Amino acid sequence: MQHLTYHELDILHALRGFCAFYVVIFHAKFILWSGGRQYLQMHPRSTWGGIDYLAFGTDMLSSAGYEMVIFFFVLSGFFIRYAQLRKHRKPIAFYINRIVRIYPPFLFASVLAIVCLWCVAQGVPTVLIVNDGRELNTTLAQAWQELNTLNLGGVVRTLGFMRVGNVYIGYNDVYWSLLPEAIFYLAVPLAFWHIRAYYALSMAFHLVGLLWTQHGSLDPFTNFLLTYNFYFAVGAMFYDAVVRTPWLTWTRRVPGWLLMLMMLGLFGVLLVLAVLKLKPISGLVAILLAVLSMSTLLAGKISPKNIVIRILHKVGVFSFSLYLYHFPLLFLCYAGLVYLTGETVFYARYYWLALPLVTLASYLLYRVTERPSINYFRKV
Repeated sequence: MQHLTYHELDILHALRGFCAFYVVIFHAKFILWSGGRQYLQMHPRSTWGGIDYLAFGTDMLSSAGYEMVIFFFVLSGFFIRYAQLRKHRKPIAFYINRIVRIYPPFLFASVLAIVCLWCVAQGVPTVLIVNDGRELNTTLAQAWQELNTLNLGGVVRTLGFMRVGNVYIGYNDVYWSLLPEAIFYLAVPLAFWHIRAYYALSMAFHLVGLLWTQHGSLDPFTNFLLTYNFYFAVGAMFYDAVVRTPWLTWTRRVPGWLLMLMMLGLFGVLLVLAVLKLKPISGLVAILLAVLSMSTLLAGKISPKNIVIRILHKVGVFSFSLYLYHFPLLFLCYAGLVYLTGETVFYARYYWLALPLVTLASYLLYRVTERPSINYFRKV
C-alpha cells in the first residue's frame, strides 16, 4: 500500500478553510441579522426588486452551517487515518498529541468567551433583556446567569466539552462539535486496530440511527455511535480507498467541468435539505460533497495556484482558531451595534461588515495562541 505524502494532501487544507469560514458566515447571520421568516415579515417579497432577490439569495447560500461541520468531520477522519498510517502512535502518545493540539486553543477560547460575555453584560446590558423573544438575547442572558453561578462541576463539564446548564460556557456554541471529535480520538487506537470491523460497525450503528428517529435525546456517547462516528469513519474509509484502489486514476479520467458541475449540484441539494432541517439526509449529502471535493483536489483538477484555493488554504492554516474564536467575537460585534444604534434586532446586513473583522481578529489570536503552542510542543 502506497501512502500519500503531506505535500499531496496539503491542498486539502483549502477545504478546511472553506468549512471554517462558511460556519463563520452562518453564525454571523444568526447573531447580526434577523433573516429568514422574520425578515420576510418585515420586508414582504411583494416590495422586492431584482437587487433584493439577489441579496437574499446570497444570504441563503450560507444556510448549511451544520452540514459544513459534518464535512469537517469527514476531513478529520481522513487526516487522522493518514497520520496513524504514516507514523503509528501508541494510545498514550496519540492521546497526548491530541490533547496538546486541542486544549491550548480551546482553553483560550473559553477565556475569550467569558471575557466577551462579561464585556457585553457590563457595557451593553440591553442585550440581556429578554423582551422581544429573540433566541440570541435569551441565550446570552442564560449564559450570563450560568457564568455567575459557575461551580467546580461546571468547570469539569466545560473541560469535557459539555454544556453548563443549557449553554456552553461564555455562550461559545461551537463547542457542540468538540465532544464528538474528542470521542472519536478516544476510540481511534482501538478502532484502527481492527479497521474493517470498525467500518462495518460504524455503518451498522449509523443505519440504526437513521431508522431510530428518537435517538437525538440520548446521552452524547450513544448519539456519537448512532450519528457522528459514521462521518469520521467515512473519512478514514476514503483515505483507504485513495491509497488502496485506483480511485484517483478514475477521478482523473472525469472532465474537470463535470466534477465542478456535480459539486455545485450537490451543494444546491445540501442547501435545500439544510433549509428544510432534514439533518439525517443532509448529513449523507455532506459526506458525498466532501468525498467529491477531496477527490477533485487530490486528482489535480483544480490547481493549487488558483487564487480561490490559495486564499482558502491560508484560512485553512488557522481554521481551528477561526472556528473556536469567531462566535464570542461575533456577539461582541453585536453588542457594539446595539450600543451604537439602540436596537437589538437588525434587518440591515451588518454581518457582511463583521466577517473580515472577525476573521482578521481570529488570525491575530491564532498567531499569539495556537501557533506558539504548536511550535513549542513540537520542539519538546
